[in-house]
Amino acid sequence: MEKILTIIIPTYNMEKYLRKCLDSLIVSDENMERLEVLVINDGSKDSSSQIAHEYESKYPQTFRVINKENGNYGSCINRGLKEATGKYVKVLDADDYYVNDVFNSYVSYLQNVDVDLVINDFRIVDENDKETETYTFDLPLDREFTLSDIPREMIVWLWHQTITYKREIPLSINYKQTEGISYTDDEWVFEPMVGVQSILYFPYIMYNYLLGREGQTFAPQVMKASFDKRVIVGMSMIKFYSGIQDTCSPEAKYFMSEKLTGRLSPIYKFYLIKQYSQEGNSQLKDLDLCLKKYTTDIYRNFDKKKNRFGGEFYITAWRHRGYKITMLQRIRQLKFKIHLLLGGEFRKMHMPDNLRRI
Repeated sequence: MEKILTIIIPTYNMEKYLRKCLDSLIVSDENMERLEVLVINDGSKDSSSQIAHEYESKYPQTFRVINKENGNYGSCINRGLKEATGKYVKVLDADDYYVNDVFNSYVSYLQNVDVDLVINDFRIVDENDKETETYTFDLPLDREFTLSDIPREMIVWLWHQTITYKREIPLSINYKQTEGISYTDDEWVFEPMVGVQSILYFPYIMYNYLLGREGQTFAPQVMKASFDKRVIVGMSMIKFYSGIQDTCSPEAKYFMSEKLTGRLSPIYKFYLIKQYSQEGNSQLKDLDLCLKKYTTDIYRNFDKKKNRFGGEFYITAWRHRGYKITMLQRIRQLKFKIHLLLGGEFRKMHMPDNLRRI
């Protein structure tokens, strides 16, 4: 039976979580035949490979383990795309897992559709499987739509947890994710969009995204220490957008412009307010100059005192002072540190009402 869906699972030292991840992919016998699961073991030093091989032995028609030298997240996606045979392709992180019965229905659903992109709902869970946030999208039901039909304020919330591409979409642009660093999942929900023309919405919560794991890339201290990596990914996205903005469809340009703005905004806020350092300031300056050089329209959109993605960024004052921090920013930084000392949350983004359908 031809494979309808390939799941790519980048895996590095995930022995604690991998069984739950792979168990969530055990569906009906018929759908197991339609499903291809590629566990890309990225040079793990724990028992991740051994665990994955257990599933390969038990379900050889579905699971395949690919052991490779460590090359970080993007190298796993690139290898998975090279090996994939399914009509559709989706990424599942090894510390995350699906709602099993919903996923079983999803595999059956894909058997009867033919579009470039499918969007699903997801939720964030903690280490105890407790749901902390739910993301459901107010998108057209039971009909195809385009990128321009996705509300502007919703685009930033479409993470890789929500995305399934027809495999030929990333292949058609010879998609290669940046290797050797983290945070490259932003590229996965950005560059292939240039080829997306038809979309369907699968309106069910399918993906459980674990947030709060020690050492996770979105832990505040990890983000601070890895700021240069986020800058590299940001510049990669900026340059890609610059190269296609005059030739891509209006729908793709709309989506990618909004996605790029939405992914760069937290970087400015994080390092101008929450985690300022001289080194980070210099790296942020490099990113800002890259934005100015390649995408003047988006650069000008940031030249405002207020931004819909999270409040006052003070970017105008920062730029006009020669990329130096203003006194008002220093006061804001102090307030934020006091907020944390008093037990406040580190990160809280406002979720628009049209993401709260349940």
